[in-house]
Amino acid sequence: MTNTHITPGKLIIANVIVPELHYGPYLRDWWIFSKGEIQENTCYPIPIRLGLKIMIQLNNNPFIIHIVRHIHSPLQPGYICEGRGQSSSVAESASAAITSVYQLVFGTRTKYAGLSYLGLEQAETVQKLLEGVTFRPFIIEIENFSVFISWFDVKTKLNRNKIDQKYSASLFYKYKKKQSVFFQQANKNLFSITIYQVSQVVTKFEDFSPNAVWHQTQVLKSIPGDILFARNHSITLQKLNQLQQILLLQIPNECTIVDWNNQEIMKHLFRLHLKKAVRGSYEEWNKIFQSWIQQKSNIIELYTHIEKTYNSNYKYTERELRAWRAIFCAAGCTNITPFDNKISKNEFWTNAPDPEKDCETLMNLYTEGFLNIHQPYCLLTETISENVDIDDKSTKTKFDDTDIFWNCFRDSYNINFRGREGKIRIVSIIAEKFTYQEIINKLKVSPNTINAA
Repeated sequence: MTNTHITPGKLIIANVIVPELHYGPYLRDWWIFSKGEIQENTCYPIPIRLGLKIMIQLNNNPFIIHIVRHIHSPLQPGYICEGRGQSSSVAESASAAITSVYQLVFGTRTKYAGLSYLGLEQAETVQKLLEGVTFRPFIIEIENFSVFISWFDVKTKLNRNKIDQKYSASLFYKYKKKQSVFFQQANKNLFSITIYQVSQVVTKFEDFSPNAVWHQTQVLKSIPGDILFARNHSITLQKLNQLQQILLLQIPNECTIVDWNNQEIMKHLFRLHLKKAVRGSYEEWNKIFQSWIQQKSNIIELYTHIEKTYNSNYKYTERELRAWRAIFCAAGCTNITPFDNKISKNEFWTNAPDPEKDCETLMNLYTEGFLNIHQPYCLLTETISENVDIDDKSTKTKFDDTDIFWNCFRDSYNINFRGREGKIRIVSIIAEKFTYQEIINKLKVSPNTINAA
């Protein structure tokens, strides 16, 4: 029959992608691999979704084609055609299903060949069928064989020109004189080949290298196993690089607290802001965010919180501090410190999506004199070096003695158990002996407290 009797198919229902089918051993049957010009020497696949429904017109009569699992081989697709009150059984191909119903309806011996009658390659249909598809299988030709690369995990190996986790590929060949699927899988240092016949597992081999596991099968002995796995093939590595670049573009450079358990996003922020500024692994520094998200309050003091991961005597560099502030901002946090760094180096941050309430709370505590602020120990050396000549021992001793006095006085102020009135009484002891600004700077108290004293 010529194409003049046929109206190309119209998509009715796209339905679903099923991983065990579309990325499993029989993926070849669940995708249309058409040799287009999209990439050199590769094929562009269109998924045949489970539950797909297409309507075509034959001699101006509508026929519906359904995609189901094959009854006798459930990992392969089956086709059902319905029209003019007739229905086919589950067939192995669209051609067989359409032909059987058409012959019943029109009483002819006309036969239809191929999936082309379904119109799955029409632009609008292709767009709908590819919705939500993040990985498209591809074919690598090795000698006289086609290796169908069904999956590899891009996320776990970002920025590495190597694939060794969650990799799978199918090769069709005979095993013990029967047509079979050799489903190859690699995960870290373990390699396996599962052999299927009619969707049933016949046998499985495992070993610690591609060559060793292929040797166990005793087939295709002339081709090294690492070539049959095709992990290091130029096309595979090119695909890896392309998908990594796409993935990087999809990962946001900013997030909120709701994303802090998303390893993909948090690792991306770590690479952007912290990796070059701090020592240690992502897992080590991610504890700072995890401990923050687990506490009941949204507020932390910068130095107090991050020093839990640093050594107790560690001295921060300005580059590190800039990096921490940058990643906090990128992770949706806000600096709510109610005073400038001339009063104290303390920094208060909140991870609340709406920081206004925390900001107001902290400001009220500071204004009323209830906020315990002090010079972080990790910055004390830096402060000394900025204010005195370290080489002048007498000057340094004088500075240390003075600093000890003010620290002790400030501690007495902070721990006073008589509340605000008691704190004011302590400040009043020295209120007339020192300048207004000096008391603010040294004791780290609010202007309201000094005025009350």
